Amino acid sequence: MSWVLFSTLAALIWAVVNIVEKYILTKWVKEPIVPVIILGTVGLLTSFLIYLFHGFAKLSFFNIGLSFIAGIFYILAIAFYFKAVKIEEISRVVPLFYLTPLFILVFAWIFLEEIFTPIKYLGIFLLVAGAIFISSRNFIKLSFGKAFWFMVFASLILSLNAVITKYLLNFADFWTIFSYTRIGAALGLIPVFFTFPGIISALRKYRKKVIGTMFLNESLNTGSVLLITIATAVGPVTLVNALSSIQLLFVLLFSVILSIFYPEILKEEVRKLTILLKLLAIILMIAGAILIT
Repeated sequence: MSWVLFSTLAALIWAVVNIVEKYILTKWVKEPIVPVIILGTVGLLTSFLIYLFHGFAKLSFFNIGLSFIAGIFYILAIAFYFKAVKIEEISRVVPLFYLTPLFILVFAWIFLEEIFTPIKYLGIFLLVAGAIFISSRNFIKLSFGKAFWFMVFASLILSLNAVITKYLLNFADFWTIFSYTRIGAALGLIPVFFTFPGIISALRKYRKKVIGTMFLNESLNTGSVLLITIATAVGPVTLVNALSSIQLLFVLLFSVILSIFYPEILKEEVRKLTILLKLLAIILMIAGAILIT
């Protein structure tokens, strides 16, 4: 059950990354594409280091192409995520990533023949229900803003990335698959430089402190992706991604603490009723996570 440990550790790191990303996009950076570029650059550099010290296993051209596609899907999902973070509370955005297990459930059944017991399907349902409830501001009459739909697209695309990654792990070690997908993510950024020709000059206007913080944060992000890739190599992709919902508890805890004691860093709605409703939604999701493990 080592995949449980790797998934949980990735969730904890991602929670820290989420909080820092919200601060960066609220206080420092106006263009959500900037941290996406930083993430792609960090991933490319990490892949280069892995190649130097570990090397890549042999893959067919078809599977290399698939890994590039998986990487492009990942960078697209993150771009939608950053758009959502820019306009919504982080504790409402992050849970919506856990619509991903629902999509993975379908794709993994079709393409990987992953079939589970009814109790595990109930767990996945609870995860998705909790994600939907926590994202809505009205539990009686569900209503969703633009951030919700950004995250639906992000979750759909991320599920394709996860299923392709699981498939590729049948042909090579996790170091190789991780590296090729990071190269694919970097390739997915190429159109950005044609769409936003002034992006380089936009990057130069930020102070070293801002760029350095983004590099450090996206390095942690990349490390979490590696942990999830390792977990996926040894566990069912549907359950690995569903279990990482424990990240929500960390995000809520961090956001409440910061909102109360350090509102200049992060300010979210901390009314007792709001926190209670979020906790109830997270309890649903944790219950779901317990059922699938």
